[in-house]
Amino acid sequence: MSKVVKNYSLSDQVCDLLKDAIIKGELKPGDRLLELEMAKTYNVSQAPIREALSRLKKEGFVVHYPHKGTFVSNFSKKNIEEIYSFREAVEPLAIERAIQNITEEDLAELNEIYQNMLQAGKENDLEELNNTDIAFHTYIYKLADHEFMFKVWEDLSAVSNRIWYFSNQIYFEELNEVVKLHEPILNALYERDVEKCIDAFKVHMKFVWEKIKNEETFN
Repeated sequence: MSKVVKNYSLSDQVCDLLKDAIIKGELKPGDRLLELEMAKTYNVSQAPIREALSRLKKEGFVVHYPHKGTFVSNFSKKNIEEIYSFREAVEPLAIERAIQNITEEDLAELNEIYQNMLQAGKENDLEELNNTDIAFHTYIYKLADHEFMFKVWEDLSAVSNRIWYFSNQIYFEELNEVVKLHEPILNALYERDVEKCIDAFKVHMKFVWEKIKNEETFN
C-alpha cells in the first residue's frame, strides 16, 4: 500500500515509517530494502530514503552488506537476552527515581493507562495493548526526571517493541496474562515501595524471557 509523507523532515518521517513497519513485522527479517522501490512507495526522492536507512542501520533495525544491499536485521536469542538484561538493570533506577517524584495525579494517570491496558486485553487488541504497555513504562521513565536515561529508554523501547510484535504468538496465549503482570507494579507504586515495585517489574521481565528463551523461532 502506498504511503505518502509530508514535505518536511522527510528523512525523519521515512525513518519513522520504516521503523514502524519493521517493528510490526510488515517488513520481516531478511527482507531486502531497495532505495528506488521505497522512494516510489513513500513518494520521495532516494536521498531521504538513504538517510533513513543510515539511521536505521545505526539503531540496529537494518544491516548493509557490500555488493548485496540493505536488509531488515534478524534476532538471535543472544540479542534478545542482551536487551532484556539491560532493561532489567536500568529500569529499577527509573522506578526508584519515579517513586521519589510521584504524585497522586501521576498515580491516577498510571491507573488509567492500566485500565486501558486491561480493556485492550479483554478485546484481544494486540496493538492497543502494546501501546498502553509502552505508555505505562514510559510514564515511569518520565517521572524519573533523568534525560539521558529517558533517551536510552526511547531507543530501547523501539527495539523491545519489535521483539514484542515479532514474538507475540509465543507468549500471549491470553493477552490478559501479560496485562495482569502490571498490577503488582502499579500497587507498589501506590504504596511507594521501591523494593516491592522493582521485584514486581523483574517478575514481569522474567515471565517474558522464560517464554522466549525456549522458543525455536529465535536462534
